Formats: sequence, structure tokens, C-alpha cells
Amino acid sequence: MPRAPGSPPHIHKFGGASLANAAGVAHAVTIVVAYRPSPQVVVVSAMSGVTDALLDCAARASRGDAAHVRTAAQALRARHAEAARALVPRGVQLDELVGLIDAAFAELEQLAGGLGILRELTPRTIDYLVARGERLSARLFVAALEAAGCPAGYVDATEVVQADGTFGNASPDLGRTMRSARRAVGPVLARGLVPVVPGFLGAAPDGQVATLGRGGSDLTATLLARVLGAREVSLWKDVPGLLTADPRIVPDARVVPQVHLREAAELAYYGAKVLHPRALVPVIKQNVAIRLRPFADPASLGTEISRRRTLEQYPVKALSAIPRQALLTVTGSGMLGVPGIAARTFAAVHQEGISVSLITQASSEHSICFSVPEESAQRARRSLEETFQREIARQEIDGVEARTGLATLVVVGLGMAETPGIAARVFSALAEAGINVIATAQGSSELNLSLVVDGKDAPRAQRVVHAAFQLSKIGGGAVAHPERSDVVLLGFGQIGRALAPMIVKVKREALTLRIVGLIDRSGLVFDADGFSPRRLAALGAAKAKGVPLAKAAGGRRASAVEAVAFVARHALSNPILVDLTADETTDTLTTALGAGMHVVLANKRPVTTDKRKYDALRAAAQAHGRRVLLEATVGAGLPIIDTYQKLVESGDRVSKIEGCPSGTLGYLFGELGRGAAFSQALEGAIAKGYPEPDPRDDLSGMDVARKALILGRLLGFSGELADIAVESLVPDGAERLGVHQFLASLEQFDAAWAKRVAAARARGGVLRYRAIVTRKSIRVGLVVVEASSPMASLNGTDNQFIFTTMRYKKNPLVITGPGAGPAVTAGGILNDVLKLAGA
Repeated sequence: MPRAPGSPPHIHKFGGASLANAAGVAHAVTIVVAYRPSPQVVVVSAMSGVTDALLDCAARASRGDAAHVRTAAQALRARHAEAARALVPRGVQLDELVGLIDAAFAELEQLAGGLGILRELTPRTIDYLVARGERLSARLFVAALEAAGCPAGYVDATEVVQADGTFGNASPDLGRTMRSARRAVGPVLARGLVPVVPGFLGAAPDGQVATLGRGGSDLTATLLARVLGAREVSLWKDVPGLLTADPRIVPDARVVPQVHLREAAELAYYGAKVLHPRALVPVIKQNVAIRLRPFADPASLGTEISRRRTLEQYPVKALSAIPRQALLTVTGSGMLGVPGIAARTFAAVHQEGISVSLITQASSEHSICFSVPEESAQRARRSLEETFQREIARQEIDGVEARTGLATLVVVGLGMAETPGIAARVFSALAEAGINVIATAQGSSELNLSLVVDGKDAPRAQRVVHAAFQLSKIGGGAVAHPERSDVVLLGFGQIGRALAPMIVKVKREALTLRIVGLIDRSGLVFDADGFSPRRLAALGAAKAKGVPLAKAAGGRRASAVEAVAFVARHALSNPILVDLTADETTDTLTTALGAGMHVVLANKRPVTTDKRKYDALRAAAQAHGRRVLLEATVGAGLPIIDTYQKLVESGDRVSKIEGCPSGTLGYLFGELGRGAAFSQALEGAIAKGYPEPDPRDDLSGMDVARKALILGRLLGFSGELADIAVESLVPDGAERLGVHQFLASLEQFDAAWAKRVAAARARGGVLRYRAIVTRKSIRVGLVVVEASSPMASLNGTDNQFIFTTMRYKKNPLVITGPGAGPAVTAGGILNDVLKLAGA
């Protein structure tokens, strides 16, 4: 199909690892075919391992090892021929391709024989020998495309890339390449063919083939993008993209979706082997997007490298490290104010052809410090000692120190320049981990911060800095916000809808609370920037009408564990999960703790489950340095657990806690005592939102038993919920009814309850539902208390807790106050949230 006039081609580059065998070539062909009918150009490397094998052949040939060369050439011939037969049907095209392969390796053997006689191996000759790897790979690719029904044409690299005469590491000439590439590739594209160009190769001024050095195939691709006016280059790799760190060292490293060209160049220079910095040179000032894409997953966009500046609120993009570095230091008081010391220092290093990766110098020039590869350290030291031998003799320079066994850690991000606190966060993270920084350097552009650490500390240094900026998470890379806490509500019923506006209305100096996630049984709604009060109000109103969160704008379906895991993939500040459900959520809470979230509980089930599970939950919190606060599980807004902890911390010992811990039952018995019928009292409690959706959960006494067990475990009670003696108030037979049936039949229980109230009054007392908790036993049930008892004076939803301790033995400590209702409970939860937020 003829190419549309002016339509820019898409450049694909496939490396040797992708083209390791016929299956790899076939997969690459499917990728190219999927882009049709858009114009495309393909750049290919030699098949995996072929270049190294050819280099070895050249070296062996120059030493006269003809037998090895013959064996290696036969193996390479067989490998290429096998791939050809797997990719191309029998016929003329296959015969021609196999003939090219045979001729290429026959010539290799002939050249090797000549080298054996001359015993001389020049860079020019090496390039000529090695070039057959890319050329044969390109021929295979053209034949495979043709066999797949995609018209293609072979274009030799020497007709396209014009370079200087530096064999082994040639540099392209942009002007001459632009003319030759358009002349060689343009007509092929115009005929609707896919040009396939060998990468890594170019033509020296005399027309001989010259290789482009490390990263040469990537360079060929970006060079073609520049001269052909392409808008996008896909570099297909055996990795998912450019990662935030080396995944072998930082297991939770993740793909960076987009980086600026300058950021990519820094990372490539400082050890990110997925890309060579030379490959970026042709497009550094062009509007060309380079995509590092996973060959195994063509649907993934991988990492875009372009001139776009994105994610500016997340200034740190990634980090890298160069191992096996040495630090050289030139020191001396005689250097003070003497011009040219630095120039002479680096001239001495340059003279030895040694690359310097980091430089730091005091403004007084009392010392100059720089890093070089460890294997070059002694050579650099000798050159410096020769350069400054007179100054050393006169003791103007103390000498040259070389410290080996070091590594350079580099933190990269274009937004670092405008963001205060980046360096402070890096140094704090390293200090907290006990890692010493030996030297540091940061340019005025603040594109990267380079630090030298002991080599053995380098892996841990990368992990702690990576974690400090939450680079493993979506939206990671920002400076920590110690004043901010992000809250996720697990459950958005009455209490959740009362709590949400309380949280967003908190206004305190150096404290910001944001709700970033809401989760219910259907799924979740999430916003990493936090919900506005208006959005929360709208979600709350919809939820009150029965609309599940999964159906809200931006909602998604998920289980509770999946929802928490989704939220945890994002970079949050001091995240706090608030469990407002009545479900068994231990697995969900464990997931949250493992993801670095604190937990606030209003839900009693996770702390009244099997004691082994409860202990495991506490252990998970301790292991991850997180806290679990559960004040609202016992007294709603009353400070019951807080009081217990303060008593113990002050040296007191609590022997017994008793009281009426149910606001719902307190309201019910208060109304009964004032003459209301049982049905009226319970319906009134329901209307006010006090009991659970099924009020029998309250009448069964299990809610009180759970609260009592929580207190019992504080005192050291080792039993389970089943070990508590619980008196149920659910009328006989009522447990078999549905909720609506039970509520419709309440009046039939009025007479029995009227008798109980009358009997208590006849004894001069009132009915109360009481729990008695000690270290050895827990009892929960209905009792008649005397009119003089503090419990008799309870009113409405008031709870009461009586602490008997060593200090409060004759006159126990009594805490009384409201213990039911969404607003009261929400207030108690908010206090726990504020504690975790550092208020």
C-alpha cells in the first residue's frame, strides 16, 4: 500500500534478546504487522549472543586458532539456517536466504584464515567481521515479514548511517545521514514496504562498515527517527520499561510511565542499562517520543521518554547506582587560592582516559574529591602524583588518597529544582538506616543528587531512599508531608457518613486530614488528592438512598481486601484505615498493615475473634511499625481503653471492670423504667439509629460480650468469646424469624417485659444489662440494681464503666457518658484518627 504523503513513519527497534530464535522473530513480526497500514521502519540487532561469538572468532583467528573458528562458524551458520527454515516456507526465497547465510559464514572462515597468517586484528577488521550479525538478522526479518504477508525491503545500514572513521565506536554525521537516509529509505516507504535496517552499523567516510559502539542499535533507531521526521520510536526490550530502581536490588521497583529526555539520560549514564545515553543524542531537542516497551507484552506502553514534563508534583522519578567506584581526594593547604589546581587535576585523569562520575570541591580548593571506576583508581592516583610531584615534595599538597569499595547512588528528577526538602529527605532516610554518606554532589539544576556510600551499604541505601519517596507506588516521588494524613473509610453506613464531614472539617495548625477512599461491600471510590466536602456530601446522600459505592461516579467493584490493596498501590501520606463495618475483616486489616497503614477500629469482630488471629493482627502491626487503635469498640466516644492504659502506665493495676457498655440496651431499659412498652422502646431506639440493622444482635447480648472480651483481653483474660457466660434477651422462638417478621411481632413480647420491670420495681431496683470483667472470668447478663447504685442513674444511651484498681479499691473509678448514636461513635473514632495523625 503506498505511503500517504508526509505521513511520518513509526520506528521499531528489536534487540538481540527479542530475536534470540525463530519464535522471537515471529513474535516481532506480529508486532510490526499489527501497525499496518501505517508506515514503519524496523531496526534490528544481531540474534542474541551472535555479536559476542563473532568477536571471539576474530580474537581466536588472530591467534591462529582456526579449528575453533571453523566450529563456531558452523554453529552460527546452523543457528541462522534453522531460524530461516522455521520462518520462511520452502521455495526460492528460503533457498536465497540460506545461500546468503552460507556465504556469510564461508567468508568468515576465509577472513579468519587470513588473520591467522597476519596475526593482526584491527578495529576496522573487527567491525567488518561483526557486521554480519546484524545484516543476517535483518535479512531474516525481511523474509519473515514477507512470509507473513507484509511487504518489506532490506536497506543496508551503510546506505543510511554516515559516520566518522572511529571503528568500533563511530559517531554518526547527522547532516550526511539525513541526506543518505532519505535517499535510501524514502523510496522503500513510498512503495508501501517496511524498510528493515541493520542496527549498530554505519559507513565510515571511505565507505567501509563501522560499528557505533555500545547502544548502537538504539542509536540507529533514534537517528532514523530524527532524519525521517518520526514522532515515535518503540525500543522493544526484555524489561517492562524504565524502572524506578534496579529490581534485583529493590524488589518493589515499578515502571515509570513517563520521563523527560534529560532524566532518562541521567539514569542511563548512572547505570540504568536498559538504555544508553548516546541513543538520546539525536532527539534531545526534538518532539520525538521514545518508548521503552516490553517485548513480551506488546499492549503495554512501557515508559515514554520525551520532552514533556509530567508529574511535576512528584519531583523524584527514579534512582540508580554505580557499583565498584573509588573516591580520589587531592588535599593540601598549599592549594588555597592557587588557580588551575582543578584544571591540572582533571587533565591528569583525562590523560589516562579515565571517566569521572562525580566531583565535589570546597570553594577554597583546599580539597578536590571525585569518583572513578575502581579498576582505574591506582592508574589515576599515579597520574595525579606525577602531576603534583613538586607540590607534594614541598608539602603544599598532602598527597592523593584513593578509597575503594564504594558506590555512587543517584536520585533523579527534573522537578527536584523547584521542590525544597528533597536532599533533606534523602539524608534523613539514610541516617535513619544508619548509612553514612561519604561524599555528595548536586548541580545547580538539581536534576540529580549524587551520593557516595560504602559499597556494602549501596543495596540498602537504594531500598531506603526508594521507600522514603514511595517510588514503588502510583504517584510516588513527592517529598513526605508529615503534617498530612490520608484516611480511608472501610464502611460508609450511618457512622461513616457522620464521621466523614467531621474529618474534613478538622482545622488545626500543622495538621491536614484528607479522606482519599471510601469502601463498602460493593467496591470503592478513590481519589489520591482527597475528596472535597461537596463530593463527600454527594456520595453520602447517594449511599443513604441505597446507591452502592461501586455505582458512584469513579466507583469500581472490588472486595474489601482488593479495595485496600488497590488503595495501597498509591503513594499516600501517613495512611489510616478506619474499619466501620461489623464484618470479620482480619484479612483486610492485615493487608492494610502490611501496606503501611495505621488502623482505627469501630468494628469489634477483628479483636474478639480467635485469640490466635487477634495476636497475629497485633504482631503484624508491630512488625510493620503501625498502630491499631480501638477506643470506639468499647465505649463509643468514652475514653475507656485510654483510661485503662493511663492507669497501667502510672503503675496502677486494674483488677475488675464492670458496667453497662451498651447504649442501645441502656436506652431500652431507661424507657422501660419510665413505663414504655417493650415494642415502643425498641422502635424508638431503631428510629434514633441506635441498634444494629437487626436489633436482635444487641438483644442477644453478643455486642456487650464482645466489648467485655476486649476489656478482658486488656486485663489478661485468655479465653474466647465462647467462654463468656452470656444471657440473651431475644425472646424464645424469635431467633427463627426474619428481621421484618420479628419487628412486626414486637407487641407480643410486651407483657413478659412488663412483668420483669414490675418485679424489679417491687424489689426497689431497676433492670440493667451488665458485664463483669476480671482476668479469670467474664459474665454478661440482666440484673436488678438497687436505686442507690450508680448504674441506676443511667439515662438515655449512657454507658457506664466502673474500674476497681489498687488505687481505686474502696471508691472505684466511674466513667459515664453517651455510648450510642452515629455522632457519638464518630467522635470517638475521630479522636483515634487524630492521635495517629499526630494531633
